Amino acid sequence: MKAGGREEERLAREAVAKIRTWAVKRKRTVGVDSLPSLAIKFCGGCNPVIDRGQVARSIRDHLTGLVRWVPPEEVVDLLLIISGCPTACVDRPEVTKKAAEYFTIAGSEVVFIKTNPDKEKR
Repeated sequence: MKAGGREEERLAREAVAKIRTWAVKRKRTVGVDSLPSLAIKFCGGCNPVIDRGQVARSIRDHLTGLVRWVPPEEVVDLLLIISGCPTACVDRPEVTKKAAEYFTIAGSEVVFIKTNPDKEKR
């Protein structure tokens, strides 16, 4: 059973806060003025407890002008993985390999941003 819209909004707010903090920190440490690239990768949706699309739309709406959205197949500064359930099956090395950093929404939890050990920071 999927959670109500309040849960999706809570997840989106938490993710947006983490992404904003990440973007400020990135700008300070990397010294890059261009917008960081961000992609969203979804799980297959076999057993969702949240509306993944609603979470993604809300995140996109709140990050207008802060990031440059790109497809998840491209090399990205940050990859957001949205999994509909706590299993987070799509959080795998072959998915995160092109991301300098990534984090996961797994069901009703937001996992901290992780640095990809196999990828140089850009």
